[in-house]
Amino acid sequence: MIVCVIARRIWTHGFGGLEEQARLLTTGLAAHGHAVHLLTTAHPDGRTTEPASGGTVHYLLGTPPGDYSAEFRRESRRWARENFARLGVDAVLSLSVAADGLVGLEGPPIYPIITGWGWNQLRSFWHDSGGVRRLVELPWSALWLVRTLPRSRALLRASARVICVSPEIAHQLRRYRACYLPGLVEPTEFRADPAARATLRARLGLSDADCVGLVVGTVSRQKGVHLALEASAAVAREHPAFALVVIGGGPAAAEVEADARRLAPHLRAFFLGPMDHAALPPYFAAADMLLFPSLRQEGLPTVVLEAMSAGLPVVAMRAGGTPAAVADGSTGLLVPLGDVRGFTEAARVLARNPDRRRALGRAGRERVEREFQGNVVIPRLVKILAGDAC
Repeated sequence: MIVCVIARRIWTHGFGGLEEQARLLTTGLAAHGHAVHLLTTAHPDGRTTEPASGGTVHYLLGTPPGDYSAEFRRESRRWARENFARLGVDAVLSLSVAADGLVGLEGPPIYPIITGWGWNQLRSFWHDSGGVRRLVELPWSALWLVRTLPRSRALLRASARVICVSPEIAHQLRRYRACYLPGLVEPTEFRADPAARATLRARLGLSDADCVGLVVGTVSRQKGVHLALEASAAVAREHPAFALVVIGGGPAAAEVEADARRLAPHLRAFFLGPMDHAALPPYFAAADMLLFPSLRQEGLPTVVLEAMSAGLPVVAMRAGGTPAAVADGSTGLLVPLGDVRGFTEAARVLARNPDRRRALGRAGRERVEREFQGNVVIPRLVKILAGDAC
């Protein structure tokens, strides 16, 4: 099968779950014997094509890198018209609504992979700012949704099947031939690694007796990183061996780091900034739990799957599709959305109970191997692309 994956952002545009899923889909389909063409926005250095991750990446010149735009819709439609027949493309995978420029174009069937939908996304925008700034920015976010929803709905109506990364989204979109297929993770990349754990902890000045909470992702208010800091500070007052490691950059990075120095001088907090995805596995191996206090409309967070693959328990809020991965009391601990006190208590419980941390982590790894690794998800995806029912 020849598959064209369309995404507004891939790993060359930045760091995040969408970019990583684009890579995993490309490598996974290629590993199962399928040809993959990945169509995306312009490369920052202007290149037009390159082999990568087992497929061929095509960058659209004249489109803003990493962004949805009129230019991207126009150029993706032009590229599809000129190349689909020549390449023999059998199916189109659209990461979110990146293929909305192809609506009405004759060609192979389109299968959007939806990670968030509709007015629920306003919850993410609500938590991006506060005070007067929120009153100014939220109406603009709502206006953006009003303008984009008609195009997004048109794509869903034109699709052969709508693939949803969580049962919650599949229920929302049940009128559009929706089915649930989770995101994926590569368990050979994220796994327990005692040598890497010891090396990285020594580099950070941490001992094996210390308990490390890990936060990975965009440092923004909607991702709740400030809440992870608040919870970690409270836990460290009772358990001085607790430390916090934050990996990622974003609009709230400077503010959260300053708050850590000012409000929690007793907490050993390491703000390491953004990193290439390939550099992350040793940090997961060195941690004892993932802290994921997201307030946004999550799909199925890639970082949660990576933590489970690495054998880490996950402390998270019930945001969007997070419960589709984290089984409360089995692979991690879940608290209601926005419940900072409950989140703090969950982190505290795991900080003082290493045996429970290990048990939850083992169960998470086993669940990844059963449900979320590429060798499970990719064959299911290929059957859907071939026309089988979900």
